[in-house]
Amino acid sequence: MRQYNYETLKLFTTHESARELAIMSNTRLNITLPSPIVDDIKALYGQRGLSQFLEEAAREKLDVVKKKAYKGLIEGYKSTAEETKEVLKKFESAVTEKRDV
Repeated sequence: MRQYNYETLKLFTTHESARELAIMSNTRLNITLPSPIVDDIKALYGQRGLSQFLEEAAREKLDVVKKKAYKGLIEGYKSTAEETKEVLKKFESAVTEKRDV
């Protein structure tokens, strides 16, 4: 499974709200796709719907990638939860024990 660092995950959540997406500027891209794919998209969405289709497809793919990344983080946290609790218990007892001064 692909590992994601904090900076990558921060990027994933940078533009999450619909309002932020609505005011985001667009970037023009020059991409190459196989002609049959472009023809199918144009047949379904029209000439001007190509960008909308690609945006929706990219957004859906990003959602899948984000969910996998977050699932990995959650599984990692869960796998170390018991160990973390034990460390916290030891720390708590060290902090709360009365000391002779």
